[in-house]
Amino acid sequence: MEENGLKEKLGDFQKEITYYSQMQIYTSNPYDKKYYENLIQSSTDRLTEELTEILSIRAQEPEAGRPGVSAAQEQGTEGENTGIQQPATDEQAADKVFTLSELAAYNGSQGNPAYVAVNGIVYDVTDKPAWAGGMHFAGLSAGKDLTAQFTSCHRGMENVLTQLPVVGTLVSDTIE
Repeated sequence: MEENGLKEKLGDFQKEITYYSQMQIYTSNPYDKKYYENLIQSSTDRLTEELTEILSIRAQEPEAGRPGVSAAQEQGTEGENTGIQQPATDEQAADKVFTLSELAAYNGSQGNPAYVAVNGIVYDVTDKPAWAGGMHFAGLSAGKDLTAQFTSCHRGMENVLTQLPVVGTLVSDTIE
């Protein structure tokens, strides 16, 4: 599925779920509340199924020539194409060094890749639906060091990061 089609489909799901949520809030009838709750769950389940299918198809089709992704990352580790993005080794993470000002260019807008830094590591979130257009549904934007935000929101869930391609490391803008 093309990127525009995916964004449109995500937008449709968002509108549908938002509508059901608003209806659930505005009704005082407990049966209606339960009805809208079931509709929200059904929409969420359908969205999850479609995203899982899309991601499994994308995982099977390596994206040749994508900026910032090495051939080793596209193929997985040790030349084994598992269809799952493998975490980069320390050597791969050291390939590119970003300053905060350089990282800002990778904000996911105008066709640029979307990169975020967490704990000094720069990750590519371009293909993550939760980061469509470089914006996260939590109001965060790509091209920044989001260590504090990640820590406050995903404490104890650092494994989320292992699913992202590592594209480099973050250093301070100041020269010492």
